[in-house]
This record gives sequence, structure tokens and C-alpha cells, in this order.
Amino acid sequence: MLTKRDNALQRSPLNHYKQLKNGNNMIKYISGDILQSKDEYIAQGVAIGSQEGLGTGLAFKLSSKFPEIQKLFKKYTRNTKFQAGDVFIGEIKGFSPGIIYIATQPDMYHAEFTYLNKGLKRLKKVCESRGIKTVSLPKIGAGLGKLDWNSEVKPLLESILSDCETVFNVYEDYKIKYEI
Repeated sequence: MLTKRDNALQRSPLNHYKQLKNGNNMIKYISGDILQSKDEYIAQGVAIGSQEGLGTGLAFKLSSKFPEIQKLFKKYTRNTKFQAGDVFIGEIKGFSPGIIYIATQPDMYHAEFTYLNKGLKRLKKVCESRGIKTVSLPKIGAGLGKLDWNSEVKPLLESILSDCETVFNVYEDYKIKYEI
């Protein structure tokens, strides 16, 4: 049964969501501006290797809004091989949200399904081991990554993350605050 709050959220164009429930766990599909997220973390797919740019799409917007985390990520990728499916967690003490970069792309122009599969599995492990309660996700791999959202990415995401204790807020309909 839906609560009054759930009914209000369903009517709101910014927070309209559908839930995939599996026990007490869920994936929520929402509309809104991921950059305004109040979740503990925002996760984003990026290319493997040394990240000197993060110059397109959501990665660019995140690096512009959270430049200190981008600096940490650049330092990390200069000193560590950031390979297919790897996960980097960027946090600044007392600062929220943290950013999770997932290596889903061999280059900045397209994602690979196998990279995304590995990355989502690692994301799940990281969330479970750290007790992360909430993560915002874009349609990871389906924007500039060019994977098909409905036939590839969404079913994969649901098969891997639906039984995790973490709530994943998936921005299925991304809207920048001033566009609404």
C-alpha cells in the first residue's frame, strides 16, 4: 500500500519513480537532475586508463561541479591501472555526495557491455562492503556509451543490483533543474 508521501512522489514530475522490489531492496527509476542528488554517492561510467579529460557528458558536468574529486581521480589513474570494470570512489571528508567512477568504456566514445557487467558487479560489492545506503546512477552506458537502455543496460542493472541492500536511484529521465 502506498503512503501519502509515495502518492505525492508519484504525482511530482521531478520525483516520479517506479520501484523494482526484491524483498526489502529496490531500484528506483526517477526523473530529475542527477547533479542535485542528495544520495551518498553519484556513480558514473568513464573510460579506462589515465583520465586527463572527463570532457564529455555527465563526466564533464561532475568534474566541473566537484573538481576536488576529479583531481583525486586523475592522481589515482596516473598511478594505478584503471581497467575494465574497475571502480574508483572519490570522497572528500565532510563533503557529499561522493563520486564513484566505473570503467565501462574502452575509450570516451562508447561503452562495452562486458565492462559494464564487471563494473556493476564491483559496484555492488563496494556498496555491500562499505554499507552504502544510496547511490544515484544515470542510464549508465546508454548515453554517450551508446548501449541500448531497454534491451541491454536496464535488464543487466536489474539482474545485478536488485538484490543489494543499497537503494539505487536511476535517473531514467534526466532533466537539468532549469529545464523543468
